[in-house]
Amino acid sequence: MSIMNSQGGRRSPKRRKLGHDSEPSDTSSGSSDAEASHGGGDRTKSGHRHHSTTKSHVNRIARSGQVTASKPTVLPTGGINKSATLSLQLSDLSAEMTPDYERIRPKWARISDQLVSVIKGIPQRPPVTATEAAKSCRKQGIQIPWPKPQPTKETNYKFDFLPPKHVVVWGALAQGWSLKNKSLIDVTVLMPNAALQEKDYLNHRALHKAAFYLACIADVIKVQLAAEFHMSFAYMHDVDLLPFLKLVPRDATLSKFAFRISVGLAHGSIPVTKTLPTRNCLRQITPGGATNEDQPTPFYNSTVCYAASISSIDERLRATVKLSPAFAEACRIGQLWLRQRNFSSSVLSGGFGALEWALMCALLLEKGGRQGHPLFSKQYSSLQLFKAMLQVLAVRDLQKDPMLLLGAAEFELADLDVPAFYDGSTGVNILYKMSPWSYKALQHHARVSLATVNSKSQDSFDTTFTLKVAIPLLQYDEVYSIRISAGLVTKGADERQLLHRLHTALVRGLSDRASLVDFRLPPQSSWALNKDSSRGKGDYDLEIGLLTNPDTMSRLVDHGPSADEQEKAAEFRRFWGEKAELRRFKDGSISEALVWSQGAPVTLQIIAYLAMLHFKLPPSSIKTKRPYLDSAILKDDEQSAPISPKDAFLLINSTFQTLTSTLHNLEGLPLPIRSISPASPALRSTSTLHPLLPSTTTPIDIIIQFDSSTRWPDSLPAVQHTKIAFLLKLAELLAESKKELITRVGLENIASATTGHSNVCFLDIIYPAPAPGLSSICFRLRIHHDREAHLLQNALADKSLHGSTRDSLVLALAAHKRDFEAKTAHTLAMKNLITKFPPLCATVRLLKRWISSHLLSTHVPEEVLEIIAAQCFLYPAPWEVPGSATTAFLRCLHFLSRWDWSFSPLIVDLSLSQDGLADAQRAEMETRFQAWRKLDPNMNTVVWFVGSNVDGTGTVWTGNACPPRVVAGRVTALAKAAMTMIEGKWLEDETSWKGLFVGKLADYDFVIHLKSSAVTMGGTGRKKTGSAALEGMDAANGEFKNLQIAQSLDVNSIGHNAVELYLRDLNHAFGSSALFFYDSNGGKVIAGLWRPSVLGRKAWRVRLGWSSVPLPAVAEEDGDEPKDICVFNKEAVVAEMVMLGEGLVKEVKVKE
Repeated sequence: MSIMNSQGGRRSPKRRKLGHDSEPSDTSSGSSDAEASHGGGDRTKSGHRHHSTTKSHVNRIARSGQVTASKPTVLPTGGINKSATLSLQLSDLSAEMTPDYERIRPKWARISDQLVSVIKGIPQRPPVTATEAAKSCRKQGIQIPWPKPQPTKETNYKFDFLPPKHVVVWGALAQGWSLKNKSLIDVTVLMPNAALQEKDYLNHRALHKAAFYLACIADVIKVQLAAEFHMSFAYMHDVDLLPFLKLVPRDATLSKFAFRISVGLAHGSIPVTKTLPTRNCLRQITPGGATNEDQPTPFYNSTVCYAASISSIDERLRATVKLSPAFAEACRIGQLWLRQRNFSSSVLSGGFGALEWALMCALLLEKGGRQGHPLFSKQYSSLQLFKAMLQVLAVRDLQKDPMLLLGAAEFELADLDVPAFYDGSTGVNILYKMSPWSYKALQHHARVSLATVNSKSQDSFDTTFTLKVAIPLLQYDEVYSIRISAGLVTKGADERQLLHRLHTALVRGLSDRASLVDFRLPPQSSWALNKDSSRGKGDYDLEIGLLTNPDTMSRLVDHGPSADEQEKAAEFRRFWGEKAELRRFKDGSISEALVWSQGAPVTLQIIAYLAMLHFKLPPSSIKTKRPYLDSAILKDDEQSAPISPKDAFLLINSTFQTLTSTLHNLEGLPLPIRSISPASPALRSTSTLHPLLPSTTTPIDIIIQFDSSTRWPDSLPAVQHTKIAFLLKLAELLAESKKELITRVGLENIASATTGHSNVCFLDIIYPAPAPGLSSICFRLRIHHDREAHLLQNALADKSLHGSTRDSLVLALAAHKRDFEAKTAHTLAMKNLITKFPPLCATVRLLKRWISSHLLSTHVPEEVLEIIAAQCFLYPAPWEVPGSATTAFLRCLHFLSRWDWSFSPLIVDLSLSQDGLADAQRAEMETRFQAWRKLDPNMNTVVWFVGSNVDGTGTVWTGNACPPRVVAGRVTALAKAAMTMIEGKWLEDETSWKGLFVGKLADYDFVIHLKSSAVTMGGTGRKKTGSAALEGMDAANGEFKNLQIAQSLDVNSIGHNAVELYLRDLNHAFGSSALFFYDSNGGKVIAGLWRPSVLGRKAWRVRLGWSSVPLPAVAEEDGDEPKDICVFNKEAVVAEMVMLGEGLVKEVKVKE
């Protein structure tokens, strides 16, 4: 439900825009946006609790307001009312996610005090060599977790254990800014300075000594506390240089707590000036005798400095919690935002988590602004701090423009692969664990969220904070995996180097085909104290996610440097190897080029080729995590077509333009033509099946409107007769001007011919087949008379009307607005959207196929499905606009699985205008929705409320229970089941993915199996697609091929579908007893459910409305007169259904 800004015109007394350029503006003097003047926004705890609570928001779906995150524009932080509402929502969320510190502190504090006491009581150990240290620990059942490369017997420094003087208990829980259920306590033991030497910052020496120190601690705790804890080793943030001892209490009441015992270095023990990111601290002698001192080691340097800055980090965070009242809540909000996007401090999950968020925020509350002032004000509310953090992450490129804070020495951070947010007081690059791909992904998420939060019309709470974003199949347009063999990686540094090289190669190779190339690595587990780490000892799958550009991803020829640019051409050939070839193009230019095949996706070809060329990874090691559903599912009915559906749609639109020109040029018409408008899925490129195959073609609806004239009659029946005369004249003129055209006037809605309530005539204009193997193009033209709606409304104003007549008028008026007004506007809107978003066409077709495969297409209007597909492109937050039809289709399923249509309308602006729907229009639709729920609480008339700029009522497509509540519930259940399979990674291959499009018949009360010959008669037969794969269906047609071809080319059969006529008769005769389901794309079964109103024993009465069987009379209570009882006569009704479908029905199966 949309949140309106009714006071959007108010301005705060002080309103400034945060600047994060190289010389940021001074922000220490006040608030950055409207929250500051609004009393702190999210810290407001007074009586504003009439807003929705957090739990209600978790189940809501944001769908209002267009999000554009492609350009990192610095935006103001939004309207006052929206910010205040969002602040209240965040306050509720934070309160729900905040642990009860007072209640749980005694529990973990008792354990931490016990651990600190044990650690400080460990006696001193004499110095030993590396070999002696490993041997002595191994005797105690401890394998020292050495960072690689391990020390050897040639190592010339010794290892000793001196009792620690300082133990730091810290972390989010201990400092008061953790989330609920994140019960992790860090216990860092600071190794005394006496155990270190001057140059221990070089070549892992300090880290080797820390590993031995940790092993000594593990030995004592194992002896004294083994009965109280489960113990194991693991890597801090999955950095293979920072092992820690993991303790989990065995007591079930305390098992939710986990303690990480690590070894740190005393602050100041590592010289910051010698461990700058530009320095080399891993000295090696090359075979030629030279050193590698000119190669910086920024990752190692920051790791060592981080180990020496634990006490400083703890002090800074504790001080910031006291300095800024909103800091703790802002950290909780940031943690939640990061968690939904699968970011954490682990190098395997982006390298940016709660700790990095808190440190960045704390540092910018100290410095970062102009002239040494803070960039963030300590008076910021938590929402303001969150927005300011997003602004820094989204707008400033910390790879090209690093931030150096707190007395950082002057040095150039040139050619670094990672972003830099450098803390000069500790020598730590806060972002040192990030990789180029994780930083780009973080920037991308920050931009999307910043645009969403700043959107004036969009309710950004759900999409920003409560929705799980890190679902790869929804997040990326293409997802692949590469099998990385253990032989390629022996230590963490090798892995980092390999992945950096691979990422660089893929980014260069994919070029403008992909805007983001992201890597995801599998998580690492802990290991037993007496074992070595298993890291690097086994193969693993590297997941690659791509955000693609739909305009360029399928390009088959890539142009390289010109032949005249010799150096660039040579580099091009070195990178591409044998794939590069010199070509002459049509314009006469000669340049290097790459040519890709049409079979497999071009992106997959590029990845496989580069992986083999540069990394010796065979093509068999690369797998597609998800097939292209648009080609896998929609290709069944397109294989025999001489042209693709895309070309068919273009051909139909071109023919429509020709027809429009022909009609406008006709002479002799009674009135001039005002407009000719498209009103068909074929003209908006959204037909489910191929629009020009003989077996799937249907008439293409168009609407013609003549200029107004007083000569039109005022009687509804006379209007219909006039329309017939117009169409006859139009057919006569067309036949005279275009001899190749076939025209025929047809009748419809004959039952209302005497009343004139509904349109009764149309004109079919049939163009010859454009090519062999294609069907004729049949346009079905209807006349829109502008006063017809007015006449219907005047008739309805008569209060003396009989009930059935009034109902007929109401339905006729709704049908008129739908068919003559809404359909044309909807078609034009969808055509514009498909032009802007190329994957939208296939997305709509996939969604319609999914609905029809589950036999629901006759109940769910296709226009509604098109609007649902469009909203995934118009409002993609928290993701980017989908670049592939498969991703967009899966997001449609995700939306349907979460849409609580009982309480939330769907409001979509299809106009693509910058202004969009006005707040007043949205508010009016919200009011209409609430009115419908009050008027019709059981949702017997309106179940789905779907509003747009085309339909302000929200019920043009969904009125009269379309779909019914049972069907809407079925759609939701099917979507949830599909999402469960997708998120659970149960869909392994193309066959299992196709299973999403296979319905099951076991849930229905009866199933009418149709004869194949009946389904294929009249040129409306379908291939075995969608529900044709349902169990128990016919496999053979049984007709001669030449007869099928003759039928398919018979233009007289276009528009005739015997099964749909049979289904219409079933609904008319038995609609009060059963609900029927059919796949309108060529299904071979009609399934049904008995309505609850006919089940069970009923008291017999006249006009029951359904066939019944009498039962012996019974008395409800002793002494009462017996009443006649009856039950629904299922057997007789099924027999009548078979009789009604004589010649069509093969058999009927009724559930026992």
